[in-house]
Amino acid sequence: MCFDKKLIEPTYPHWRKGGARWCFMAVVFCVAAWAFTRTTETFATYGVNVADELQQLKYNHPGLVVDLGVGLWAWPAPWDADGDGDFDLLVSCPDKPSNGVWLFENTAGDTAKHKLPVFKPARRLSATRHYVMPSYVGGQLRVLTPGQEYAEFAKVGLQKPLPLPVDANFYKPEGQQVKGPKVRHNQWRYVDYDGDGALDLITGIEDWSFYGWDDAWNVKGEWQNGPLHGFVLLHRNTGTNAAPSYAPPVKLEAAGKPIDVFGCPSPNFEDFDGDGDLDLLCGEFLDGFTYFENIGSRTTPRYAAGLRLKDATGAPLTMDLQMIVPVAFDWDKDGDFDLLVGDEDGRVAFIENTGKRHKDNSPIFARPKYFQQEADTLKCGALATPVGVDWDGDGDTDILSGNTAGYIEFFENLSGPRVAAPTWAAPKRLTVNGKVFRVLAGPNGSIQGPAEAKWGYTTLNVADWDADGLPDIVFNSILGRVQWLKNIGTRKSPKLATPQPIDVEWESAQARLAWGWLQPDGKGLLTQWRTTPALADWNHDGLLDLAMLDQEGYLAFFARAQHNGRLILKAPRRAFVDESGRPLRLNAGLAGKSGRRKLSITDWNGDGKLDFLLNSANADFLQQVGQKDGIWIMKNAGTLAQRNIEGHDVSPTIVDFDGDGIPDFLGGAEDGRFYFLKNPRTQ
Repeated sequence: MCFDKKLIEPTYPHWRKGGARWCFMAVVFCVAAWAFTRTTETFATYGVNVADELQQLKYNHPGLVVDLGVGLWAWPAPWDADGDGDFDLLVSCPDKPSNGVWLFENTAGDTAKHKLPVFKPARRLSATRHYVMPSYVGGQLRVLTPGQEYAEFAKVGLQKPLPLPVDANFYKPEGQQVKGPKVRHNQWRYVDYDGDGALDLITGIEDWSFYGWDDAWNVKGEWQNGPLHGFVLLHRNTGTNAAPSYAPPVKLEAAGKPIDVFGCPSPNFEDFDGDGDLDLLCGEFLDGFTYFENIGSRTTPRYAAGLRLKDATGAPLTMDLQMIVPVAFDWDKDGDFDLLVGDEDGRVAFIENTGKRHKDNSPIFARPKYFQQEADTLKCGALATPVGVDWDGDGDTDILSGNTAGYIEFFENLSGPRVAAPTWAAPKRLTVNGKVFRVLAGPNGSIQGPAEAKWGYTTLNVADWDADGLPDIVFNSILGRVQWLKNIGTRKSPKLATPQPIDVEWESAQARLAWGWLQPDGKGLLTQWRTTPALADWNHDGLLDLAMLDQEGYLAFFARAQHNGRLILKAPRRAFVDESGRPLRLNAGLAGKSGRRKLSITDWNGDGKLDFLLNSANADFLQQVGQKDGIWIMKNAGTLAQRNIEGHDVSPTIVDFDGDGIPDFLGGAEDGRFYFLKNPRTQ
């Protein structure tokens, strides 16, 4: 075996422009006298039904109530779907692997009396597509996507499409963007805009052609591309309702300028101020709402400048996350229009119209309250990043997980060790100094621009980082800054201190990313975003080492050492190579395409050597097949299963619920759920 020293050593010349301890995730499951050296096809010989083995982890907790949720993106359509006289909730979710139109049945009764019913677990009506929007016309629910209407939606979802006489791709962007999507949200709704009895077509268009997509910051963190646009267009019906004929679309205006919110306008035309004409309320790609009062008439609408909605205290009315989809609907049957709002992580909130107005005449809504359902399968927001660990020191495997929202949530195993199908508690968000811990990009922390301000993308590992006998958390995020949360509590009652950087003893200036404006802060590790810091004692010296992507996307080894009585982290080496001796480069993408690799370390095949599980359709098994002179040779032995649960990515970890000493797979998927797979060695 020959190694290319130039590739392995972290010289990175073109970057220098200006410059045995207790451990949770490093558990080595060793079965002496048994070796596993086969490739992907070999898994079948161990009796794994790879098409069926990945199973969503269930709460197994009758009576437990949790937040209602679909997968990534919730597009709500409230309606009495089962005809029993109360309102149910239909939600479209276009993600993978939970794509579908989902029906949440209300069994609590009339929402005039029970505004926040606990819904039954969802039932899937059909597959779905992007941009499912409801319209309420003459006491009926009518549902559109670009270019299509759907008959009997409340019964069969999108199974009965009917074409509309307008091209789904009618909108032609005018910006000069050269990469990425130009139009994303393309929202179609019916409304009799001018009160002439003919249903017009309204479209909400999210235009990215001025914004670009990513890596458009100057050195001060100022966005150099244009804004994200959210236009509202009118397609006037010059025919009849039976035989519609739509005029060419025109952009609607407010105060003499085109109506333009920050993407994803979700236009709602209703009489919000009770004066008999139709006002307009829009959402956006971020988390807020804009109200445009109709200061004209029912037949000749004219809109005032937009006002940001505020609650009764005057604080901005915002959702917890972003990519929100508001639908105006009189949910509590009190004669005014409330908002049912889908959030990016699959939850749906009820925002009650209080019936009052601010001095500027904008309606006052209550703060969002998220609907709940009977617990079914565990869910941690969207793009869940679980870690299997005994967090509370009671001897069983719990789960800590990050997500797109930037939280870290604790799912407590209530069953104790050696229970194959545990009972789970509802998730609790971890806190620091009494406040919920959350990482957020803010206005300029994401390489993909200010449109991602409300995302955090926490990805983490758990281990005794400071060797004091307590489990700590090492995490990365949307920022690419690798940090740790010290456990200052007890073994059975963890408590977290303020985040600290993961410092590295760099041999020279830390390599800088070839994109973005964020730069290293002292010795703190700044590397590719949204990738897992993987922890294990690779060199068997009793100290935790770090393995993760370096600034060029190679899988790097950061050795831990003792120096003058303190623990230090040495500069990285590209110490993981393939069978030909070339360093493993797990992502060669730039800027927004960088990072995004999720890792877990375990002895998957029981040969006494540490392996990697790496995100793929579920997870690839990177098997350690040799070690020489501080270099580990890895072989990609293929995916663990055939089923593809990957949307953006799958985040692997290992668990041992049944206490048999053999690591099993748990993958966090785009839908926020956890997918379980028994290790083939147990079959």
